[in-house]
Amino acid sequence: MQAFPSKRSPFRHAVNATLLGACVAASTLPYTASAQEPGNERQARAWSIAPGPLAGALDQFARQAGISLSYDAGSVAGKSSPGLSGTLAPQQALSRLLEGQGLQAQSQGQNAWLLLPQQRDGSALNLGATTVTGERLGATTEGSGSYTTGAVTIGKGEHSLRRTPQSVSVMTRKLMDDQNITTIDQLLERTPGITSYESPMGGKYFYSRGFKMLGQYQFDGVPLDIGKDYIQADSFSANMAIYDRVEVLKGAAGMLKGAGTASGAVNFVRKRPQATPTTSLGLSAGTWDNYHAELDTGGPLNDSGTVRGRASVSQQNRGSYMDLAKRQDQAFYAALDVDVTPDTTLGFGASHEDVDATPCWSGLPRYRDGKSLGLSRSTCLGQAWNDWQSQRTTLFADVTHHFNDAWKLKVSAVHSRNLQDIKYAASQDTVDYGDPAPTLSSYAALLNYDHKDYGLDAYIDGQFEAFGLQHELILGANGSRGTQDDVYAIRNLPQRQSVFTPNHHFPEPADDTFWPNMYRGGTVNETATQYGAYATLRLRLAEPLMLVVGSRVSWYENRRQSLNLAWDEWADQDARTKETGVVTPFAALIYDLNDNLSVYASYADIFQPQSSYATVSGSALKPKMGENYELGIKGEWFDGRLNSSVAVFRAIEKNAAQTDFMTRCGSSSDGYCYTDTSKVRAQGVEAELSGELLERLQVFGGYTYTQTKNLKNIDSTAEGAVSNTYVPRHMLRLWGDYQLDGALSKWTVGAGVNAQSSNYRLQTIKLEQAGYALWSARLAYQVDDTWTVALNGNNLFDKTYYQTVGTAGWGNLYGEPRNLTLSLKGNF
Repeated sequence: MQAFPSKRSPFRHAVNATLLGACVAASTLPYTASAQEPGNERQARAWSIAPGPLAGALDQFARQAGISLSYDAGSVAGKSSPGLSGTLAPQQALSRLLEGQGLQAQSQGQNAWLLLPQQRDGSALNLGATTVTGERLGATTEGSGSYTTGAVTIGKGEHSLRRTPQSVSVMTRKLMDDQNITTIDQLLERTPGITSYESPMGGKYFYSRGFKMLGQYQFDGVPLDIGKDYIQADSFSANMAIYDRVEVLKGAAGMLKGAGTASGAVNFVRKRPQATPTTSLGLSAGTWDNYHAELDTGGPLNDSGTVRGRASVSQQNRGSYMDLAKRQDQAFYAALDVDVTPDTTLGFGASHEDVDATPCWSGLPRYRDGKSLGLSRSTCLGQAWNDWQSQRTTLFADVTHHFNDAWKLKVSAVHSRNLQDIKYAASQDTVDYGDPAPTLSSYAALLNYDHKDYGLDAYIDGQFEAFGLQHELILGANGSRGTQDDVYAIRNLPQRQSVFTPNHHFPEPADDTFWPNMYRGGTVNETATQYGAYATLRLRLAEPLMLVVGSRVSWYENRRQSLNLAWDEWADQDARTKETGVVTPFAALIYDLNDNLSVYASYADIFQPQSSYATVSGSALKPKMGENYELGIKGEWFDGRLNSSVAVFRAIEKNAAQTDFMTRCGSSSDGYCYTDTSKVRAQGVEAELSGELLERLQVFGGYTYTQTKNLKNIDSTAEGAVSNTYVPRHMLRLWGDYQLDGALSKWTVGAGVNAQSSNYRLQTIKLEQAGYALWSARLAYQVDDTWTVALNGNNLFDKTYYQTVGTAGWGNLYGEPRNLTLSLKGNF
């Protein structure tokens, strides 16, 4: 055998001094007013207001322009607006919104306008009582100060949560900032209905509605396979500093991508360049030497505002509650938006994310009967030379063209490349009772990954009128191509690790000793390509009733070449999978009960290739198929500033992969063969609330009840039992933030809880983690119009629990103990 190929190289020079210098410079910049600030009547700026009810369009305009609009509620009732796009002065933009509506605007002084009915001669009539519009939220959450959004974009176009006939949770920019969320792991672990499970080889698996989320990620609506089929897990490193919001859909997502499970999809929506000059600076320090700095600046780059830019840089250095473990994250982001014409905007940019870490993976062992050893939460059985290097570079571009006020075209492209270089040691074995000095066998792993992902999405979205009612049609196509070039090797170490007094200084084995001495490892080269065409029609059958029908036709092709050693056997695999013209339909009905409540029912098909798994004969598994049903009620109050939902769901997946522990397949990453004979069902209830519940009180949270069941299983004795024991039956995620009033109005108090019932892992013995609740809180003080200081605390009652339950020999990982973070943020 040849020496193990290595891509290891010294980590890029740290930019700590540069970043800190930039932060200090930003903190001393004087604030200068701009002619492009909201409300200026002469300076042109870019507008993006979606078609819909006239009242909503006017509210959105008032928010974007920073003005007050007053009107008689009856004068806009029942009227619709084609929306607004392009670069116009605010007064011109308002005139365009009012074209054909029988209304005209009268100035009432600075930043205030009154809408009056228009006479035939152009004069206006005086009104009696008027209604002042609220600030209706848009899709962009940055700067909204809200825990909810006015529209989601995960299903193409922009639609309110109430008009989206599936469960969607939106993690807004304010919510992420208030909870100090900086990574994808932290974000999904605070999302209602999502469960995480940490791999002993690093990374995390995420579950929604009882099913694993396999590469169901989008970037600005472009689907990619990022995170799919990593050897160690299906998660990836992602820095939240560059995103405006994250939209998490729960349930079948085949309409979005084609291939998908009943778990859902995650859409990362980037921050975009802003129409007004804005700079923000954030600094924080916390428990375990957790230091974070972030600088974000942007605005118009020319006098007309048709060219807008944005740049941000962030760095976080943090230790850990576990011995040895530490991590440094860096993120760089730059974006440019150019109004090529008043109707066409071109956007492009890039981001680069670096992770340099000393991880402590594999977790802790237990006694032979599965009882906990009661080890300190700081215990790490790894080595000081453990190393994890990850670099992800992403390029993106999009163009949006408005044919008119009703129809637009959007084309988006994304390319991402992730290089991972990992070397670590860990220990495993069970412990006998009465052993005064137990020791464990040790192993080391070396992993090199090179993953490339390409995605393209194009669609036309338009409004049209028929039979006196307004409808919407979306026609589009998208495709993705993902390649992975992975090399990994795992070898035994001669030293045994002490359980109670671990030694972190075993000699580090040279890279070239892994390949000839490994007991498990090999190479994986895989290319997955999928593309398809989709259409969605939102047909209003009557004023309160809407029918949503859609379908996608998908083509999928995968080639997996691998050479693997497992169980002392080498296996060479060259598997090809091809699926042609797979149709995944979607249908839903939405009925408006009144001005605030709508009920809906939806159905979606499930299609998920499983070519990464092999049967005992060496052939790839056939695709997973199934169906997803959902029935719910959604509410929208206070002009969309508060959203709520309750849904019942049922999903059935057939042909799902199952591990056949009685067989050996060297081509498999875990050494076992698989079958596609299982059938599972998940059903339950979800309830969620987000937004301004009371004046000055923002809330976000949800309760999820999930029941999973094996309908058919390779082990007939397991039929009728729980199919996914990692997912707790009951789960609550809740967070609230309240701004005090009167003399204490500069103070804000936040609090939250993450609670769940028990979960367990069942092999020869049952290993269980009892239910628990983790409480968190935040206290913030607004020093002045620029600066805010805040103190965050997590796991306030210092609960000891296993965040991940493994086996008796390995994989048991404690959750974080109590920790505090003090932060300072300035907006200029």
